Amino acid sequence: MTNSKLLTSSPAETLEDDAVLAGEVVAGTLRGVEIAAVVLLGLLVCPPLAILVVLVVVPLLVIALVLGLLAAVLSVPYLVVHHFRGHHGGHLPLLAHRLRRAGRALIDLLPHRIVADVRKGGSGR
Repeated sequence: MTNSKLLTSSPAETLEDDAVLAGEVVAGTLRGVEIAAVVLLGLLVCPPLAILVVLVVVPLLVIALVLGLLAAVLSVPYLVVHHFRGHHGGHLPLLAHRLRRAGRALIDLLPHRIVADVRKGGSGR
């Protein structure tokens, strides 16, 4: 606001500007109280959570890291030997055979096959 505007404003405009300013101050104060309540709640909650993290989560992460490294160290020689001496392509025919058998089993479970088997079994008695 410039000085010329302040000098030419009416008492109603001045009162309105003061009311707007007071409303902003009250809103800012309420927001400050809300933030203080959240900070207080955070300070009350964080120490128990920090203790939980230090006593539970950190040791679990350390144990998982140690076990993972141990598994990696122990499995590398086996994998290297298996890579250089192992046979390749032996698993694909076995997988194809198992998939064919599973497919035939699913076809045998189709409803029209079951009805045909029941009719064949019922007429033979």
